[in-house]
Formats: sequence, C-alpha cells, structure tokens
Amino acid sequence: MCFKEKMNSMKPNSFHSKLILITAIGLVYGNTFLSTFHFDDIPSILEKPWIRGLDKIPQFLFSFFQRPLIILSFNINYAISEFEVWSYHLFNIMFHVLATLLVYQLARRALDYLKEFSPQKDFAFLPFFAAMIFALHPLSTQSITYISSRSSLLVTVFYLASLILFFKGFQTWKVTGQKGWSHFLGSGLCFLLGGFSKETIVTLPAMLFLFHFYFISRQTPKAWVATNAKWIFLLVIPLLALVGYKQFMAGGLLSASSAHLQPGTWFLTQTAVIPFEYFRKMLFPFNMNIDINFPILSHWLQPLNWLGMVVLGLFITFWIRISACVSATGSLEVGRRCVGFGMAWVLLTLLPTSSFIPLLDVAVEHRTYLPLVGFVFIFAGGFGCVRIWCEKSFSGFAFPVTKLIDFCAVLILLCFSVGVIIRNGDWKDEVTLWTDAKKKSPNLVRPYNNAGEAYDKLGKYDEAIAEFEGALKINPNYFFGLNNLGNVYGKQRKLPQAIGYFQRALEQKPDYGPAHYNLARAFHLTGKRQEAAESYRKAIKFNPYFEQAFYNLAYLAMELSLFDEAIQNFNKFLVMQPNHSKAHFGLGNGLMMKGHLDLALGEYRKSAELDPKFAFPYLNIANIQMQTKNIPAAIENFEKALTINPSMPAVHLSLGMVYHQFQGNSEKTLGHLKESLRLAPGQPKAKSIRSLIQELENKQPT
Repeated sequence: MCFKEKMNSMKPNSFHSKLILITAIGLVYGNTFLSTFHFDDIPSILEKPWIRGLDKIPQFLFSFFQRPLIILSFNINYAISEFEVWSYHLFNIMFHVLATLLVYQLARRALDYLKEFSPQKDFAFLPFFAAMIFALHPLSTQSITYISSRSSLLVTVFYLASLILFFKGFQTWKVTGQKGWSHFLGSGLCFLLGGFSKETIVTLPAMLFLFHFYFISRQTPKAWVATNAKWIFLLVIPLLALVGYKQFMAGGLLSASSAHLQPGTWFLTQTAVIPFEYFRKMLFPFNMNIDINFPILSHWLQPLNWLGMVVLGLFITFWIRISACVSATGSLEVGRRCVGFGMAWVLLTLLPTSSFIPLLDVAVEHRTYLPLVGFVFIFAGGFGCVRIWCEKSFSGFAFPVTKLIDFCAVLILLCFSVGVIIRNGDWKDEVTLWTDAKKKSPNLVRPYNNAGEAYDKLGKYDEAIAEFEGALKINPNYFFGLNNLGNVYGKQRKLPQAIGYFQRALEQKPDYGPAHYNLARAFHLTGKRQEAAESYRKAIKFNPYFEQAFYNLAYLAMELSLFDEAIQNFNKFLVMQPNHSKAHFGLGNGLMMKGHLDLALGEYRKSAELDPKFAFPYLNIANIQMQTKNIPAAIENFEKALTINPSMPAVHLSLGMVYHQFQGNSEKTLGHLKESLRLAPGQPKAKSIRSLIQELENKQPT
C-alpha cells in the first residue's frame, strides 16, 4: 500500500491517526525531559516569586499584559515538581500534542466544507499529512523545548480551538437554524484565554473571515467583500479597543519591549526577516539558532531590503492569484483553496511581530509556531495538487511517478524527525546551547556572555572568563559581560578587579540591578558596610523583586544596628519566599533586638519548624526564655540545639552556667563547661571558665 493510500485509509476521526501523531511527537521530543532551564527561564521561572505557591495566583491572574495564563501554568508546574525540570517539559510537549490534534481537526473541517469538489478522495490524506508536518517540523523545537516559549504553544492551542468552535456553531446555525450558542461562547472563551497567553490572538477575528472565504463561501473575492462589508467593519472595533488600551493604559503601543529600534527601521528589517529567515526555515529547516544574527536594515537602498520586498511581493502576488480563482471548480480546487488559506494565515499571523512594532530581537524562531499552521496547509495542499497533476500528466507512468512522490513525502517526514532530535540535543544544557549559538552567530556578544554564565554556574571560572572576555572583544561596553566578569573575579576573591568591572558596568547602565547587587557584595567583603548597604538599596530600587538583595540587606542592616530596616527587608523577602528558614530566623533577631520578644519567639519557632536541622533558633528561643525566667523551657531548648549540633561551644557554656546558677547540678555543669573549652580553648571567657571548673572540682567530695 502506497503512502497516500495508507493516509487515505485512516478515517479522519480514527483513533489510530491520533495515536500515530501522539507517538511521533513522543519519540522525537522524548530526549528533552532532562534538558535544563535556559536563558529567560531564569527570570521567568526560577526568579519569579509569583509561581511559588497557588496562593500567589490572585497577584497576577487578571493582569492582561503579564500573560497570566503562562504564569499560572508555571505555577502549576511548581506545585507538581517545584524546580525539577521534567514537568515543565511535559507540559510543553502536551500543549504541542494538543495543537497538533487541533491542526488535524481544523484540516478535517476545512475538507468537509469542500466535499462537493471532485475528486474528494485525492485530498483525504490532507488532515493527517498536515498534522504530521506540524508535529515534526524542526522549526517548532524552540517553541517546545525552550520552556519560556510556552506562550507560543498556548496561544496556538486557543487560536485553533476558537476557530474550530466558531465554525461548529456556524455550521449548526446554517444546517439546523439553531444559533449554536454553546459553540460561540466556547469560541469566545478560547479567544479570551488566548489573550491571557499572548497578544497575537488579536488576529483571530480576521482569520474567521478568511476561513469563511476559502472554505465556506463560493463567491468571488469582490462579491464576498461586498456581502460581508458590515461584518468586516465591525471587526475593526475590538482591534481599535485593544490598540487604545495598549496605548493609553499599558505603556504605549510601541513599548512592547526594551527594543531601541524605530518603527520604520523595524518594518524595513522585517521585510527581509520574513522571506530570508522565516520562509526559508519553513521550507528548509536547517541551521536553527537561539540567537539569530540578522542585519538591521536602516534605509531603503540596501540590497537585502529590496530583494526581500521582491520575494514578499511575489508571494503576495501568487496569493492574490490563487485567491482570485477560488470560485472556480476542478480537480485542484481543494488544494488551491488550502494553499490560498495557508498563505493568508502565514501573512496575517506574522503581522503582530513583523510589522512596525519593535521588539527586543529582530528574528526569533518561536514567533513562527502559529504561522506554521498556515505553512502546513500550503505544503499539504500543494502536495495534493502536484500528485494529481502528475497522475494526469504522466498517465502512462502514473504508478511509478506517484510512488516517487509518496517516497519523497515519507523522506521529508523522516528528515524532519531526525532534525528535531538533533536540534533538541543542542538544548541539553546551557553550555551546549550557547556553544552552538556561538558557532552560528560568531559576531554576537550574547552567545559568548551566556556561555560564560553557563561555565560560571559549573564552577569553571577560567572558561567563564575566556567567554566573557570574548564578548567584551566584540563590544567593550557590554554591561552584561562587564558585570559577569566582575562576578567571576569576585568568586575568586580578586575583589579590587571585581569592583572595577562592576563600576564599569554601571557606567554603561546605571539602573542595572545585578551590578549594584554584586558591587554591594564586594563592598561588604572588603569591609565597606555603608557603601554595601547603599548599593543593595539601589539594586532593590531598580528591581523591586530582587529577593537576594532584600535578604542580604536585611542581615547587613542587623550588622549596622539598623533594626527597623532589617525587619522591613526580612518581611519583604518573606512575602516572596515565605518558607525560608533563615529569613524567619533573621526576622526573629531583628524583633528581639527591638524588644518584641513574643513576636521573635514566633519567628524562631517558624524557622525551626521549616528547617529541623537548623540549631540556632533553639539557642535564641532559650536565650529569650532565660530573660523571662522560664528556666526549664530554656534548658530544654539548649538541649535541642545540642542534639542538632553538639559542636557549639557557646551553647555548652550557656547550658553549663544555667545548670550551675539555677539547678545546682555540678556534674552537668562541669560536663558542659569542659566541652565548651574543648571545642573553643581560646574563647574570651576561657580563663574564668577554667577557674569555675577548678572551683567546682575542689568542692566535689573525694
């Protein structure tokens, strides 16, 4: 049985078709489960306080431009596996499976609307083939394997689900006369959820019209526009509402990121990015790269810009020609409509990121995940047209020719599968990923810097220094590299060099919180405590969620006897990390120094509860109980501290004195005093301890 016959034999709703799709995805993405967190995963997941506990959900759920549904999904991951990476990858793969099944369902629905065209059997393979291409296309690896790209997956799922539900309701309305409100409401809900995932959902209303034109309408483009003019006009209203919200309430339309390109420059550059980066990788998915070095096009006379516009112009011209013929009939009509729809899908879904709104990166592969749905319609529809044309043109050799075409289709899917597996190997860890990026973008600073950070985390400081210096050779004022190089020198205790690099980084970017934080640590280690405190305050000023800066400043404030500031910073840190034992202990110290003994006791008990192996809370609880004359309880807590850590000379000394002054137990007094001296023979009170030991021994009966 040939490839096409195999796919045609799979009924559109068959369990086997879906099982094959799911199995194929599992096989090619099974090597990602232990891949580490990367790049934006660090600030978006590891350093994001909102994801640590389901009680954080109200803080972000109703904030549209923070993509709350993405944060919620990370929140659920944390509830399942905390920061063990497997559940995060599992979610991404599951969303890709769901998106693939929805592509299959959408293609089925499109084919159902075109069943009047003959011969229908020639395109029965299309839903499965389109879904299989989508499932295995290597360009999707960044969206799936890179955990922080989950927004591309989720918005695609809701985009497809909303489209399918809408036209289920539409079909119910047209066939039975009933309104199909449940489907329309479901479609609206998916649209809303998509908005909570990524802003590219804004193109969905236009896509509803395009689907109607290509698969339901049988009118010419001119007649179709005339018929639906009022509905097309109404489409503009929600779009204008979104633009208005963004402009006046969410920081401005052109403030999508910290990008510094002007809208005109961005638009010019995208006229080359779309054909030479996105279209090329859709057709030839090789040389995948997390950090694409695409040149900025700043004026109209650059050859790359003109060439890109020519390619885009040819693409749009071909799309218009295809679309103008959709009212025709014939054996190729199904394929022609699928190709036209796919081309429209690609152009429309690229508009939010590749028009005139500047973003941080000129070209990013995960922006193509939603447009790939259109590409698979183009590919599968075109494949069907080629096969039919060959059957007619080579009627005497139809069998070998079609067999060759089928073989090529299978070979493409196999190549795609191998490409996905190989590319996922690059995502194994940060070293492999950024080493790969350095080879492909040798003139960019970020791959060198991020490779250096990866080596730094592994404790390979010489390799890290070499990478950071490589970044600074390309851009001597690269503040990330300056800060990171200073950080490595700080870990090597080369503090004057470290301070110099931190200060150079802050000259380039005075509001860079990590450099202020690292400078504070270096100042603290060199004994400049006031300067360290001021740098910590600046780090917090420029990053209100800088957890470690709050923690370090709180303990430094304790050293400087700034107890109110210490309490304030411990409390802010505990809002983000409520289960941090040592922060509760530090807060207890601050409260005790302010004389709030009952509150301090509560914090010490919380600290001990969170970390049963932490002895110091029991020691301080005992000291407070000594002040309140609760001697039996104090003895009990001193003993608990020694059970956890018997090598604490101060506790042995305190316990010895308690037994001496309040219990009159000479045996236990001598035992603890001698152990204190054994552990710390040079302690300040050693002489008086020895005198007391001698006195007690002389009093003992011989």
